[in-house]
Amino acid sequence: MSAPVEKAIFAAELPWTEIREFARQKSVALLPIGSTEAHGPHLPLNVDVVISVEVCRRTAVRLGSRGRRCLIFPPVAYAVTEFAASFPGTVSISRLAALAWLTDVLVGIASHGFSPIGVVNHHLEPDHFELVHEAARAAAARSGASIAVPDHRRKPIAPQLGEEFTRGGSHAGQYETSLMLAAAPGLVNESMRTALADLPVNLPALIKAGARTFHECGGEQAYFGSPSSASALEGNRLLDVLAEATEAAIFSQD
Repeated sequence: MSAPVEKAIFAAELPWTEIREFARQKSVALLPIGSTEAHGPHLPLNVDVVISVEVCRRTAVRLGSRGRRCLIFPPVAYAVTEFAASFPGTVSISRLAALAWLTDVLVGIASHGFSPIGVVNHHLEPDHFELVHEAARAAAARSGASIAVPDHRRKPIAPQLGEEFTRGGSHAGQYETSLMLAAAPGLVNESMRTALADLPVNLPALIKAGARTFHECGGEQAYFGSPSSASALEGNRLLDVLAEATEAAIFSQD
């Protein structure tokens, strides 16, 4: 009989003595990163956090099936999120502060012997994702740890995430709403979701043209794409794609 697959384990729920054992066993550390940001009238502020934690959970289970222990650290819940800054509840922090803070968090995790570290980010605002990569490089240089930042915006992963995602109009649309229906369906306002009209927008093109807020992109309710087309079935498929990509990125650094 094969050994059971280890379930996902969260560092915040353990005493320091158990964390020490995970580090001694050369366990993989995962750091989920999201934001506190408006995601339409049908989704909560913590969408990016929920999704990144669920990707970490599924990645940990995948790693466990390969005999590799994994520990998920508490998520980063604040980010540079200037595009949604005018919507109540959104909390945006400066790039300088975010970069310094995230670098120190990663160095702190690495200081106890964790390597590799997987940085699982689901907040896709360009300035934010750039600073996540920069923080990982700076933390790796300071600590000597191997730090991977899976980037699902790029090939070969992006085409697997659907047409809405590749067009760049997926904020709180079919893509993210499907992920939430799979990860935390109780947080999705179904009556609101199914009533929302499709709003097909090419966000990268608008940003390149100079737009700097969701309002300037035509997103008066902080959503784009097609929330009404979302499904839990598609969300589970997407989560598995993201977890597989995260696993591959970590092993490429190991």
